[in-house]
Amino acid sequence: MQHRRIPSHHPSLPAITDNFGMTFPDHWDDGTDPSTPDHQIHWYDERTAIIRQSLRTNFEGPFLYLLLGDERALLLDTGTGHVPLRPLIEELAGERELVVAHTHGHGDHVGGDGEFDQPVGRSAEEVAAYFGLADWPNGVVQFDLGGRLLDVVPIPGHHVSHIAAYDRSTRILFSGDSLYPGRLYVFDWPAFRASVARLAAFVADGNPVEWVLGAHIELTSQPGQDYEMGADKHPGEHVLQLRPDVLSELADVLAGAGEEPVRIERDHFIVYPV
Repeated sequence: MQHRRIPSHHPSLPAITDNFGMTFPDHWDDGTDPSTPDHQIHWYDERTAIIRQSLRTNFEGPFLYLLLGDERALLLDTGTGHVPLRPLIEELAGERELVVAHTHGHGDHVGGDGEFDQPVGRSAEEVAAYFGLADWPNGVVQFDLGGRLLDVVPIPGHHVSHIAAYDRSTRILFSGDSLYPGRLYVFDWPAFRASVARLAAFVADGNPVEWVLGAHIELTSQPGQDYEMGADKHPGEHVLQLRPDVLSELADVLAGAGEEPVRIERDHFIVYPV
């Protein structure tokens, strides 16, 4: 296994800095360098690790998130399973109790589950039972990592067990495959429209978002331009992080689209009914 912490940003480019003074890399592993490690790690802050599985290990190139609390660590997604993950996560999480959960149950997000003891189940029923969501997909529940409180929001539509997680300390909204710079595959149109509307309402109801972080990058830096499906090289990628107004834009275009599925191309996402 190869893994190492990389510099926070490419040395030839300025870092992208947010209102908390935190930075994002200007350059994620885009699959063009065969010497890159299996996982690229960026510490957003000392308790938030953004991990990208290398595109050279699988074209999905998923993003995983490790959130550290005082008592527990939460790993959101385990990638495609093509490369070892557990030793890296144990190294980063330290002695904390590790909870392994998923934004949703598709294979590129649960592929590494077999390395871990008792990951949270993948069905909507198992996710609801674990987090205590009594009226799935309605309601929001809090999940305490010890000194770090998350809000768990059910958002089916891309997948029946999909959730979003809102971190109150960083104001980051982890959106999985429901919003990211790429093709938003919609398998259940009514559920997806309702979920995005609820998520936007959650944010508007006093839960301010600094960034929306999804699970993939499938767009180039050119507005609305995506890579070919299955591409394992992404030169000139769109940035990972999205501002909260992109969520508002998605909610607005879905509301205006009506009840029949329709493809919608915007600068920062493509709604893609399946």
